[in-house]
Amino acid sequence: MKIAVIRFSALGDIASIRPIVNSMKFKPTLITSKVGYEYYKDEFDDFIILENKKILTVFKLVMQLRKRKFDVIFDFQCNDRSRLITKFSNSEVFDNKGLDIPSMTNFEIFYNIANRKDLLKNVDEQNSFKNSFDNYIVLNCGSSLQWQSKRLPEEKWLEIIELLAKKYNMPFYFVGDSSEVKYLESIAKKIDYEYKILAGKTSLTQLKEIVSNAYLTVTTDSAAMHISATLGRPTIGLFGATNWQRSKPYGKWSTVTYDKKYFKDNEPLSINTKEINPFMYENISIEDSLLELENFLKV
Repeated sequence: MKIAVIRFSALGDIASIRPIVNSMKFKPTLITSKVGYEYYKDEFDDFIILENKKILTVFKLVMQLRKRKFDVIFDFQCNDRSRLITKFSNSEVFDNKGLDIPSMTNFEIFYNIANRKDLLKNVDEQNSFKNSFDNYIVLNCGSSLQWQSKRLPEEKWLEIIELLAKKYNMPFYFVGDSSEVKYLESIAKKIDYEYKILAGKTSLTQLKEIVSNAYLTVTTDSAAMHISATLGRPTIGLFGATNWQRSKPYGKWSTVTYDKKYFKDNEPLSINTKEINPFMYENISIEDSLLELENFLKV
């Protein structure tokens, strides 16, 4: 059976579908962006790439789909563009129509879309916890410049690093993109522990390798969080400006935390915010998260 899946958008969104696409009974063609190709090129062989969002480019992609004659297309993007693409694909299409979206995590949405056709193996078995690791901890402290609201105050990262250093005594690998380097350097120069700043220095394939071999990843709501979790490594996602109920990382080896005093009702903001508000991180701590993941963090 000829299957295709659609997922464009940001790197974290693209990485988050990994447990589903790797659990399909037939290896799908990935209809994605250039970033999606770079991320999955070491795992998948067949891609259809949307080079840009221009109408002519979208039209050419539709014609490719019609020519390829896919039996089924799973639309994990579920926006106007992807619906337009699939509408004229001449394939059977499944998307999020009819799902109770507000009550579901992103992973649950993907799973329910894919499960509408009997084409999934056991997702947990296919994407199990990875037992092998190297002795370093990945820290993704930053965020894109557009989402600086996701960044914790530097003093909170220093508290987290101090706790991790005393508990595990491992080097720290700071990851991110080139726009985050100054922020990461400002944090790193204030610590007395071994570290590497890898932000802006790795390809996506190299980033996957680094994260997949980490003892633990502690991260903001970002691509690194989804990469780490879907590659089977213990992951702690730090939230405030965005919705942890919707965007929490995949797997029993992953968890989220947030400032329990600021969010007294344990409910996220109704709408994600780009407004920088350090007070929503003032009391955030990872101690409970480390206890929750204790069985996955035994050396």
